[in-house]
Amino acid sequence: MGLRKALKNWIKQLLGIGSQLPTTTSKGQGNASVIPLDETDPSEEERRPICCDKFLANDTLLIDYLDKSGKPTSRSIRTEEVYEYDDDVLVLRAWCYLRKDYRTFVSNRIQSCRDASSKEVVTDLASRLRERSLSDPGNVAKEILDDCTQQIPIVIFSLMTYSGNKGYEKRYITGKKKKALVRWVLGQPKAVLLLRTLSSENRGVVEGIVENAIRDWRVTSSSYRTCIASLARNRYTNHLEVRRQELISFVEEAMEGDGAKDSAVNLLKEDLFDTSSGITPLLDLQDQYQREIEDLKKDSRKAKRQYQSKRKTDAVSKNYRRYERGEPVRLLAIEKALHQLKDCVEGGRRLVDKDEFEKCVLDAVSMEFSHKEIQDEAEMFRKRLGDGLSTAYCAFGLRKFKRSWYIDSYGKAWLDMETRITEG
Repeated sequence: MGLRKALKNWIKQLLGIGSQLPTTTSKGQGNASVIPLDETDPSEEERRPICCDKFLANDTLLIDYLDKSGKPTSRSIRTEEVYEYDDDVLVLRAWCYLRKDYRTFVSNRIQSCRDASSKEVVTDLASRLRERSLSDPGNVAKEILDDCTQQIPIVIFSLMTYSGNKGYEKRYITGKKKKALVRWVLGQPKAVLLLRTLSSENRGVVEGIVENAIRDWRVTSSSYRTCIASLARNRYTNHLEVRRQELISFVEEAMEGDGAKDSAVNLLKEDLFDTSSGITPLLDLQDQYQREIEDLKKDSRKAKRQYQSKRKTDAVSKNYRRYERGEPVRLLAIEKALHQLKDCVEGGRRLVDKDEFEKCVLDAVSMEFSHKEIQDEAEMFRKRLGDGLSTAYCAFGLRKFKRSWYIDSYGKAWLDMETRITEG
């Protein structure tokens, strides 16, 4: 009978029959008898704002959750990322012990939440996760790296372009130059402030994450040009003079004794200060750009296989976060957004329709992916793009606490470019 039943089930699976039948949970994973096919509703995702503030928070919780069809299920989850939207909705990216994979959970579908260890009820999930993020070395490292989103690609490109490694596959930083860049990033004011709040052990963890992230950072010609363009001298960027000078000084110091020093420094100065020369248009390097995009995707697939191959919780978490740092949707969103923000400022636009702007970035990023690639990303495509937008806003000098974006009395959202122009 056992063999006959197993054969019957195998035939059903082969024919796709019964694929939507409820599945019972494994022992110790809650009381639910239903495993939803999706944790979030795609139509609901489409209605949610694109831009979101992502932070990392490692926490283990027991939740009672409603899937998109309204069916209740109980889960044990370990959170990794939290996407916070302006409509006060949180979307949790978490390891689901029931599904044995990463899933997303929307806060307004969580019916109840308890601490996995103490079983105490969590009454304010957002505050709890924000508190966890303050002591999470991965989150501190993310904030430090995001703060240098423009500077790091410029430095890596400048240090490595004249080192005989001109292709994308070689345009990454190693050895003494890498260590010098890590020290420089960790010495930035925001990094120093954040590191002060951590124990010596966690500071060491943060430094290790930053070093690994910089080691993994691949710089394309396009991303370099985009970062340069948003920092280059023009009538709207006088307030960025100190930042430009700091970049040049660091490259000079890091390349001391290198025969390519003068060439690299002169190129950087020309790109940052010579407003007459401009940067080579992307269309002139379209074939190279496409190759670099494909290489970004290839690196991402490789990183995904690495985290999926792990079995221990810590190893899965560490490799998953590494994979997300290099996710091409997010990286391209940062690049496209910075490029378009620069065009808005140079075009003299003080106020920009935020929803229209973000839709333009969404369309520009989507063009770099096939329909199948976007389908494979599923609900994470918009989340990663939204995180990239948020990072680009902050890197460009547009910050929410300065009312760089706001809702007017008619309910329309605006980006205020003047808050960036008058920065500092």
